[in-house]
Amino acid sequence: MFRNMSFEQRRLTDAKVMRALAHPTRIDLLELIAREGELTATRAAELLDMTPANCSFHLRRLAEHGFVQEGSRGPGRTRTWKIGSVGHSWDGVGADAETTAAAVALTSAVLERDVGRLREWLLVREQWAEPEWRRAAFVDEALMYLTREEVEQLGALILEQVMGYIDRIDPSKRPADAVPVQFLAAGFPLPPTATGN
Repeated sequence: MFRNMSFEQRRLTDAKVMRALAHPTRIDLLELIAREGELTATRAAELLDMTPANCSFHLRRLAEHGFVQEGSRGPGRTRTWKIGSVGHSWDGVGADAETTAAAVALTSAVLERDVGRLREWLLVREQWAEPEWRRAAFVDEALMYLTREEVEQLGALILEQVMGYIDRIDPSKRPADAVPVQFLAAGFPLPPTATGN
């Protein structure tokens, strides 16, 4: 399934491609296939509590833009879907208004989902059976004074570390005790105060 997969970051620059991914169901489907491997629309629907027709529609839209692709054929008309690309990035900075709006919409959809997951984790973390995982998980926040170049360098260092684990989408490359972990990082300038600081 992953033999011909490139684990290099895919840069999204087309507004149409970004809009195609910016749907919460499509984001969920893409992650589900990355986690579970090849799935039929019916199985995806069971796991996401949706209808097979709805999943099939969204999978076809993802396939149009290379996010997923057809997997192996099953009996009759049964087909599976597999991951087509991983490690996506986008920003829309300096682009036309349509591309910038699509990038903002995609970022908003992803952030809404990720922040919701973080809130959920904070509510249930004490109920987890393994205190080691509770200690290992982290949420850090800091106010720093950095130059534009330093923000770029810090972002590149974080991305380099994250991309070092991206090939674990392939189950054969995962350590036996690895579990899915959500990672979220952001660095952005704040508006100045009245005193300019």
